[in-house]
Amino acid sequence: MIIEQNKLDSMLARLKLLAIRDSLDHLLDQAIEQKLTLRESLRLLLEHR
Repeated sequence: MIIEQNKLDSMLARLKLLAIRDSLDHLLDQAIEQKLTLRESLRLLLEHR
């Protein structure tokens, strides 16, 4: 799991999505709590600033 997290962090940094990278765990927890679909979760991530 650590390797996957590091790879994801690298990808988000390369795409200059640092705000998402820094808040990813919180945002994913939020998506789970709200029972969002994958599409809705993606929108939540991309709308985050």
